[in-house]
Amino acid sequence: MAELLTLARPYAKAAFAYASEQGATDNWSNALQVLGATVQDDAFSDYLNRPELTPAEQVSLFAKILGDQQSAAVSNFLTLLAENGRLALLPEISTEYEQLKAQNNNVVDVVIESAFPLNAEQEQKIAQALEKRFNSAVRVTVEVNKALIAGVVIRAGDQVIDDSALSKLEKMRTRLLA
Repeated sequence: MAELLTLARPYAKAAFAYASEQGATDNWSNALQVLGATVQDDAFSDYLNRPELTPAEQVSLFAKILGDQQSAAVSNFLTLLAENGRLALLPEISTEYEQLKAQNNNVVDVVIESAFPLNAEQEQKIAQALEKRFNSAVRVTVEVNKALIAGVVIRAGDQVIDDSALSKLEKMRTRLLA
């Protein structure tokens, strides 16, 4: 997975830089999301990866799917990916692109894992604290994970704040066994 992200990152950066220059970040975002989802479909992926298809034919398949959303720039981008055998990276490129877009808009995506469902007030308090900590707007997603026993684990990019009972019990266990 990390290797795919490493390969996808330069393509996402280039796409984002171009889209920002042209003022078309939302259009590119929509196109990349559709393309990424399309490539993840097993039947389409099998058809796309047939050895007899040329890069131009592969791009024309995407043109049929995108329809009016496919600009000349998106077509050129797809041609570049097809010629380099990188069409399978489209889901990762889309993910990286969205992260770049969020950073540019000063928005941090945060996933809160909680042992129990959070009510709106709890979610709002955590979001406000995180906005102060990260000095940017926060987009929160809450997931319930009963294995945590109590507390929360907060993930924002590569930062993790683990205040779960499970983590504290693990630390105690490690200290006692040392």
